[in-house]
Amino acid sequence: MGEIDLDQRVAKILEVKGLTVLNEARKVMIEDVKDESLRAPLQYLAEHWNDTLRPSLMALSCEAVGGEAEATTSAATAMTLLCSSMNIYNHIMDKTEMKKFVSTMPGKFGSGLTLIVAGLVTAKAFHVLSNARRGISASRLESVNRLFLVFLSKMSEAEALNLRLRKKTDISNLEKLQIIKMQAVDFEACMKIGATIGRGSESEVENLGEYGLCLGTAIGLKEDLLYTMNLTGELVNKMKTSPPYVIVWAINQSERARQFFSRIATQKEVLPADVEKAVKIMFESGAIDNVRGLIDEQIRCAIASLEKIGEGEARHALELLAEIQCPTHLFASLLDYGGGQAS
Repeated sequence: MGEIDLDQRVAKILEVKGLTVLNEARKVMIEDVKDESLRAPLQYLAEHWNDTLRPSLMALSCEAVGGEAEATTSAATAMTLLCSSMNIYNHIMDKTEMKKFVSTMPGKFGSGLTLIVAGLVTAKAFHVLSNARRGISASRLESVNRLFLVFLSKMSEAEALNLRLRKKTDISNLEKLQIIKMQAVDFEACMKIGATIGRGSESEVENLGEYGLCLGTAIGLKEDLLYTMNLTGELVNKMKTSPPYVIVWAINQSERARQFFSRIATQKEVLPADVEKAVKIMFESGAIDNVRGLIDEQIRCAIASLEKIGEGEARHALELLAEIQCPTHLFASLLDYGGGQAS
């Protein structure tokens, strides 16, 4: 009952803090576009991009330092648009045609047109950001612009490293974990931008940025678990492009895991029996225990970074958003599943 209650409370936070921004970003995606060849994919993107977490984080970070959440609307809309376009670029690079059993933009419209659309959405993001003046002083706005640039630079470095590691046949656990941590920079940016708009002190901005990095890393690790269990339908493609951390860890610990996942990478699809065997191998290698420990560690790190932030509803909401990243229901089902396979 407590877990269900937590889910409901977090869902309410995301609805109240993030849905307005998401709807504004969807509107911006398609407005002033009359060419039907562009409008159709933009409409598709608007219908399928459902991120309320990042704008919620920006609003809560602003409130946590005493600011007004509404002041983050333009910056949060710009960030939502940027993250949607960067997600498209990732799908093009990874040749991801299906995600969660739904066609991605390149899967439905082809990489060429999708690349054009991604560029247009990126341009719209910076246009929105250029109008982010309401309730923000000139000096704060300059800091916000700089944080956006730092975010894009760090994310580019993360993706460049990811591309370099694809050419390696033996990726280490630490290298893969480093990529996940680097890719969490969008959550760090959301927190720092929100705190900056809210006139937070330098230490508050840094502490909230640390929260974002830890939270984003926990989310990245949890998503890798979902990939490994093929719950998004991407396991084969991920094995060919960017193997999930939990698989990299298992491969580095077990020759049996190495042979099994090497075979998966050559297949066209993953069968239910393959997923069952993958879960069993991950339990036997200790990969599940390892990633669970890492996620718990990142959640503790996120919550600890809030200790110097004033008490209040915003801080409490951020704590809840961190706590829910511990996928206890997922691990519980995995433990039952893994135990059954081992018996």
